[in-house]
Amino acid sequence: MLHTQVSKATPGQANRLLAIIKTMWKKAAIWGYVTDNHGNPAIGVQMNKEFARERFIKPSELPRLVAAFEQEPDIRVRSALWLFLLTGARKSELLQARWEHVDLERRELRIPKPKQGKPHVYPLPMRAMEMLEQMPRFSGNPYVIPGDKEGSHLVNISKAWNRVRARAELKDVRLHDLRRSVGSWLAMSGHSLPVIGKVLGHSSPRTTQIYARLTDDVARVALEGHSQKLIEVLQSADAKVNNCKLPIVASTESAFDNC
Repeated sequence: MLHTQVSKATPGQANRLLAIIKTMWKKAAIWGYVTDNHGNPAIGVQMNKEFARERFIKPSELPRLVAAFEQEPDIRVRSALWLFLLTGARKSELLQARWEHVDLERRELRIPKPKQGKPHVYPLPMRAMEMLEQMPRFSGNPYVIPGDKEGSHLVNISKAWNRVRARAELKDVRLHDLRRSVGSWLAMSGHSLPVIGKVLGHSSPRTTQIYARLTDDVARVALEGHSQKLIEVLQSADAKVNNCKLPIVASTESAFDNC
């Protein structure tokens, strides 16, 4: 009943909720909070069909988005949004990042316990370094993006993000789409799927497969350019043959001397 109710508004969220309940019940059985013969109420519930989301920031939308970034008065939020867009880091990874995870000399952000389990390193472009330099630091607070409470990190930027995307007139864009945009731009620039997966910290090649179509587009453009060059070479060769007048002489060898 709970899954059905949540599914009416957010089918994907309902599936996440079902998975959490299923895991909670398994843990409860292991820890002895429920009897062995009780069963797991989340097992057998049919999950909603989901489709991979392919929304990313288009090049034509980018100027409006970054302009909206710059209008955000809170330097913490402004810098966080820039870092999302520049690195492709997950929201939780960036908001929970500590200064001890930042290597200013190597220009890297190291995530010791990311979603996929093993440590992951995000390279930091120069613009990202500039954002980090502007970030306020407070004594006793180890977090890169400090929160409102002493010693805490910024937890929720949903309200700020809603303001930003409203100013940019991109109300259908989610915060996670910034991460997806990084992968999409890398694909359209001709980078391979393994490289994109390494940048974004994907543990499975299947996760990176969403960008395969975009790399196919790059390959198509590359082959189109290759085809055009072949045509130019053939046209040049044809012109050279057509301009070659063969004189009527006894010696065939001398006839081709100027061709």
